[in-house]
Amino acid sequence: MPDDGVHMNVSANMGERTYAETVARGFYGKNMGGLFGKYDNVRAHWEDAMTRVALRPFVRERVERSVKAGRGVRILDLGCGAGQGYEQLIRIDSRDLDLADEHRYVLRPEQIELYLGLDLSEAMIEKGRENYHDLQSVKFDVADLREGLGKARTQAPFDIYFSSYGALSHLEAAALRRCLRDVAAHANPGAIVVLDLLGRFSPEWPGYWSASTEEEKVRPYSMSYLYPPSERQSGAVEKFPIRFWTGDEVRELTAQVSEDSGVNVRVCELLDRSIFVGRHTDTNEYGTSLPPLRSRVNQLYEQNIRTNLEQLRVFYRDVPGADDLNRFFRSATTCWNVLVDFTIERLRGTRLNLVDLDGWRDFRPELQMALMTIDRIIDGVAWIDVGDVRANVIEPQLAYCLRRMQHRIQEGRGCGHGLVAVLQIGEPLGDRGPNVTV
Repeated sequence: MPDDGVHMNVSANMGERTYAETVARGFYGKNMGGLFGKYDNVRAHWEDAMTRVALRPFVRERVERSVKAGRGVRILDLGCGAGQGYEQLIRIDSRDLDLADEHRYVLRPEQIELYLGLDLSEAMIEKGRENYHDLQSVKFDVADLREGLGKARTQAPFDIYFSSYGALSHLEAAALRRCLRDVAAHANPGAIVVLDLLGRFSPEWPGYWSASTEEEKVRPYSMSYLYPPSERQSGAVEKFPIRFWTGDEVRELTAQVSEDSGVNVRVCELLDRSIFVGRHTDTNEYGTSLPPLRSRVNQLYEQNIRTNLEQLRVFYRDVPGADDLNRFFRSATTCWNVLVDFTIERLRGTRLNLVDLDGWRDFRPELQMALMTIDRIIDGVAWIDVGDVRANVIEPQLAYCLRRMQHRIQEGRGCGHGLVAVLQIGEPLGDRGPNVTV
């Protein structure tokens, strides 16, 4: 675990070496997928899916307004990397799919007037240009967001000011406040702003929870999960400063931006993403007490590979002085483990009447729904004798049930690896106070 007394100079180090190395190693191609790496199964089937569901109503409204105005949608991606946010935005299903549906997306590529990606890393920008060289509406430019929107201020206003995968956590609070002030001044009323940050209360780094000063909220971080264990252990992996956020701090930041800009900016959505399955549950780099759950959930999605479900249980250890957070995580742990244990028993052939389960009446509704779902899935496919039904049907569905259950119990407090916030730009304040109600 990093020395908590070490605080880094953001202006001196933004992780440039890490990003240059990971681009060179191919981590930022369009898709790698699977058990490990940048595009593992949890990212594809858990993180990206949760983000798209959260963004759906807001992106739909922006698209509808643009269509009504007879123009395309304009998107500014803040900390775009190699353009992965573009893929996120064009793959938002217009609704939850039923069995007869084909994919119909809220935003199609031909509806985009301009996607402009900004990033400090020249390696990332060059990779983005390479990935999307055939799309005239997709552009990239090098920019330092610590200085605000920079040259992007000369562009026409955008409909969506977007970020993904913790990009804006590279900025200290003052720099992010300055950048968002530029956004509020630049945008038209109705525009949305998507903040993707690292959650400070993730159980991956309990030593960071107690931060009280601004300096303490900026801590060392690494992308060591992308490197082989031998390189992690050698100490060769770069560490760079990241600002960790809570939901309450996002509300405070939004109120400050409203006051700074004289524009009403409100928080519309807060989402804790990747509770228990953050990247660093596997590395244990920050002192988590969790088992390597991300790699085990990754395996649930793999075809023709059976997961040892006994190893999927969560063992959560209370963090001293964090009673309220401990209550949340104990509840989440109970939900997770009851579902896993029930699935194990059903796979052993045990017939269980749900309402007779010990504690059923006290289970959270989200857990009850997950138990009913996995019970029906096992009943419905147990007779199939073609292929590995457990590995290829039941285990992926267990992963989806765990994801949906966590999505419904999360509270947007910063308790996951990622904290996603959707803000909306409103009218000038005038004599009204800012509205920052979620």
